[in-house]
Amino acid sequence: MANDTALGNWLTTQWAHTPRAFQVEVEGARIACLGWNMDSVFLPGLVLVHGFRAHARWWDHIAPSFTDRYRVVALNLSGMGDSDRREAYSRAQNGREILAVAAACGFAPFTLVTHSFGTMGGILATKLAPEWIQRLIMIDAGIPTVDEQAHQIPTPPLRIYPDQNSAMARFRLIPDVREPVPAIMEYIARHGVVQTADGWSWKFDHQAAKSLNRERYRHELFGVSVPTDVIYGAESDVMTAERVELALKIAPHAGKPVAIPACNHHVMIEQPLALVAALRGILSNEPARAVR
Repeated sequence: MANDTALGNWLTTQWAHTPRAFQVEVEGARIACLGWNMDSVFLPGLVLVHGFRAHARWWDHIAPSFTDRYRVVALNLSGMGDSDRREAYSRAQNGREILAVAAACGFAPFTLVTHSFGTMGGILATKLAPEWIQRLIMIDAGIPTVDEQAHQIPTPPLRIYPDQNSAMARFRLIPDVREPVPAIMEYIARHGVVQTADGWSWKFDHQAAKSLNRERYRHELFGVSVPTDVIYGAESDVMTAERVELALKIAPHAGKPVAIPACNHHVMIEQPLALVAALRGILSNEPARAVR
């Protein structure tokens, strides 16, 4: 990691690139999106997908690093961030949201980068429309093992706080971040809370896990045919060695996995510069493993 001053200057520069906010309606829900460099219609598309109970602004300091070669869009999955909530959710529906946003932006084909929970929707999108997705890059994906396929995501009680600062002070990540960049944590927390009639709370739908827990989707993940790359935290509590091997079984044409040193699960919070370098390195090589 760069020294604090260099990293702070880099973050300030990255966040100065204000994205364009827009919405795409998908199956009755407005999906809130952020776009960078969208007027450069001659450039290909890059779509960024966040993890569970996260939001699109997790990518605000990452996305500007790729506007020299892409039009970049980060979307809020339904029930998270600034997108509409639904009565029920599914990972397959997340995949359709990804494809619908890409289509609305005129991205065909496009490169898809997913983090954590968002990878499941990303994989299912590639299965549904492999001709649309030029490449999939999964970052520290929580792919369920055989023993975990019935794992239940906890449903926390709705928490209300008296003011924004009180809510932000309670911001926590699961799993814990061992050495987070404080400025990034503060930025993500600020964009993750909203004022309601009762006080301040998190933007995500705290009931979403109830319908997600009813899914049995693991078998649908196998057989990814698009070129795939895997990035993970070398000290990740989520993408363990078993899950890295599982990712390579799901996507048998994947390249050699890339480990980010001194990093747990939340790569863009712990090691943002290393993540940008890894992504730029992968994207500098044309995908050559497609078998369609």
